[in-house]
Amino acid sequence: MAIWQFQCNIIPSRENVNELSYDEIISWEGTSCPIISIDFLEREKSWSENIVQYGKTDETCIEFIYQEDKLEEISCRLDLRTLSKNDFIQIIKYVQDVKACFLVENKVYLPRLEIMIEVMKQSRANQYCKNPLQYFLSINQTQ
Repeated sequence: MAIWQFQCNIIPSRENVNELSYDEIISWEGTSCPIISIDFLEREKSWSENIVQYGKTDETCIEFIYQEDKLEEISCRLDLRTLSKNDFIQIIKYVQDVKACFLVENKVYLPRLEIMIEVMKQSRANQYCKNPLQYFLSINQTQ
């Protein structure tokens, strides 16, 4: 993951998410497999046969990770240097269409534009994109 990427998972909506481990939260096992029709990102060749990848790995990228031909996880990285509002709206719509949510740093968020913009504003990726030099200086000061 590049420093300018906002990392999250697309997870199935569940009622009992607070009772699950991290691996159970991100897993699509036992849920209906979402339609994988991503037309807003180019399909790319992945480094692994078990990953269906849309978008370049160092840009905005959604990866469908399979284990034994079953969807296990959906990873999402958003390039905050170049992410347009239109592209982000399409990603939000996709997550809504597959009846899913976002998982960011162990917190679940509804797929709503205003919610996710606020979460992204607080991210390290955003801090880096706003001012790379200040970001690195702040890392040095915390050591």
